[in-house]
Amino acid sequence: MILFLFGSFALLAILGVPIAISLCVSSFITAAILGITPVAIIQNIFSMLNSYTLLAVPLFLIVGNVMEYGGITERLVNFARVLVGHIRGGLGHVNILTNMFMAGISGSATADATALGSIMLPAMRQEGYPIDFACAINAAAATIGPIIPPSIMMVVYGAYSGVSIGALFIGGFVPGVIIGLSLMIYVYVWAKRNNFPISERRATIKEVLLATRKAIVALLAPVIIVVGISGGLVTTTEAGMLCAVYCILVSLFIFHSIRWQEAKTVVVNTLFGMSKPLICVAGAGAFGYMMAYLQVPKMFLNMLGPIADSRVFVTLFIVVLYLILGTFMDATPAIVIFMTIIQSLAANVGLNPLHVGVLICVTMCFGFITPPYGLTLLISSGIGGVATVDVIRKMKYIFFLFIAIILLIAFVPETVLFLPRVFGMM
Repeated sequence: MILFLFGSFALLAILGVPIAISLCVSSFITAAILGITPVAIIQNIFSMLNSYTLLAVPLFLIVGNVMEYGGITERLVNFARVLVGHIRGGLGHVNILTNMFMAGISGSATADATALGSIMLPAMRQEGYPIDFACAINAAAATIGPIIPPSIMMVVYGAYSGVSIGALFIGGFVPGVIIGLSLMIYVYVWAKRNNFPISERRATIKEVLLATRKAIVALLAPVIIVVGISGGLVTTTEAGMLCAVYCILVSLFIFHSIRWQEAKTVVVNTLFGMSKPLICVAGAGAFGYMMAYLQVPKMFLNMLGPIADSRVFVTLFIVVLYLILGTFMDATPAIVIFMTIIQSLAANVGLNPLHVGVLICVTMCFGFITPPYGLTLLISSGIGGVATVDVIRKMKYIFFLFIAIILLIAFVPETVLFLPRVFGMM
């Protein structure tokens, strides 16, 4: 029946049925064969969605949509430009640094790839950057969105794993910065090797201060989130609400870059944006219930035998599993479905659940740039008007870079645990 459960899900997914529907249908069919009442499945679907913590997901999506419509992105781009625009490969650095700033506000890779791609890709093309290379940088830099706090992916993981979402947020900061700095080094080496000229002069102190003044209001958004959660002042959901209200008020009354009429567009986009992760959560709830009923985690531990006692093997297994899942599955169901198995394996060898959570989120982010599911890869290719396969060719070194960073995070836990320990969150 375990083979039937997974086999029917895989078959439906291969046939093109949406992942959430595939999860529900395979669960209902397996339950019917086992004589389990459909009511039990339906109850688990609703119980997965009946979560106060999950309210943070649409709130952070609102923030991302307000950024797109409210002119916040342009101010962050200008701020990054005066900071790093004078370095060789300047616009590539600007793209990456702006993604790091935006990651601290929206928590969504797709929102960042869309908002920045529409601004940076035409600018990079005009400056003479190969458009396939520009698309590759935009796609890779957008993966930082769900790593530097806040992160929708970490909200989902924390909501169902029992791990503090605030600690996950703080734990993701260093890995996100490592990815950003590594990409900037790669852009610099590429620009140097291709004799790419320095296109901008170094900004004056006055220009830096002016850009900072224009961007400071936007940069306060991540401060609200991080200080509020780490200081125990607000919950994750409350921090999301504060940040959403703050961004809306700033766009309306300070930047004057969004009108009341556009609020409808923001709400509609948010509703569409939240439907996908939440319906995946519902499907994963049904599938997870069937896995628990069939005792899949226990069977998995028994099947692995003494290998399951190896800390190195379990760590590598987690990395490889989520590298594979990230290539064809959305992060939300992948995290929720296999959570019980991963928690059993991690507890068996004494892995820190906070470290495991951040490692999973970072590894899943690699899936944003790998075909066939790679969302930021597809978004960037579409905005740039380039064939996806051409962008993939430009990403071969970035793939190796990401794998190296994932292995660093996997086997050097302090990259994740250092800051939460400093903040007294563990």
